[in-house]
Amino acid sequence: MKKDLQIKFPQLEPALYLVSTPIGTAADFSYRGVNVLTNADILLAEDTRFLKKLLRIFDIDLNKRPVRIYNDNSDSLVRSKCLVDLKNQKSIAYCCDAGTPLISDPGYKLVKAVIDSGYEVRSIPGASSVLVALCQSGLPSDRFCFGGFPPSRRIQRQEFFRIFSQIPATLIFFESPRRLVATLEDLQEIFGEDHFVVICRELTKQYEDNKRGTIIKLISEIKRNRNLRGEFTLLVDRKKSVGPGTNQIVSDLTSELQRSSLRDAVVAVAEKYSLSKKETYKLGLKILKK
Repeated sequence: MKKDLQIKFPQLEPALYLVSTPIGTAADFSYRGVNVLTNADILLAEDTRFLKKLLRIFDIDLNKRPVRIYNDNSDSLVRSKCLVDLKNQKSIAYCCDAGTPLISDPGYKLVKAVIDSGYEVRSIPGASSVLVALCQSGLPSDRFCFGGFPPSRRIQRQEFFRIFSQIPATLIFFESPRRLVATLEDLQEIFGEDHFVVICRELTKQYEDNKRGTIIKLISEIKRNRNLRGEFTLLVDRKKSVGPGTNQIVSDLTSELQRSSLRDAVVAVAEKYSLSKKETYKLGLKILKK
């Protein structure tokens, strides 16, 4: 006898529902996500055009329900209206353009306002480029840290990476095509040119591409591609536990300085241990002054 495979969902309670949407292929949208968008009293969207397209794909009828915009430019009045709706026992579904709301997408201020006012928030799990990239990267997944988009200016970006380099975990960032090479060059400065990274482009889409290798190798590959397009997720292997100041590195750098110039010694040791050349240079100067 065939078992009843029909999925049954409880009636939506008054709450803010954060609905994760596909990052590429529409087939990744969950049954539960469809149910929430079908039955929520009010729909919020970062971009109403994207949401209405999703509704058409899954044949979800609006039934004259309101569809409102909520994004980073939305003010407190918009959030106040949502709180009034929740007070009136309405259910609200919020979708960002793609992926999970709040993960480098709008929604934090709304969630905080809802919680602070004593109402419920429910997150509907689904696609996230952070987790998709991590799982297929080949890098350690026991610990990871998501840093969002690095700063656009070089000085701030290098300091940003310097701070993250101290975290003993796989690092994950988003980046745009026009800044990808500059970001890799800054990573090279902090982590060393032989440090291993993974670049994922257009995850779950038709032209998905994953590049794995050392920073210097991938910089060379990307520079040959003049028509760089798409959305990029960048993963950086955790920095080796050994670092400047440890006995082994001091010993190796001292030995290199005895047979080569400061510059050559710094390059050799920095590449061997995936260290910042700038920090290794400072260590070399300290050794020479002794």
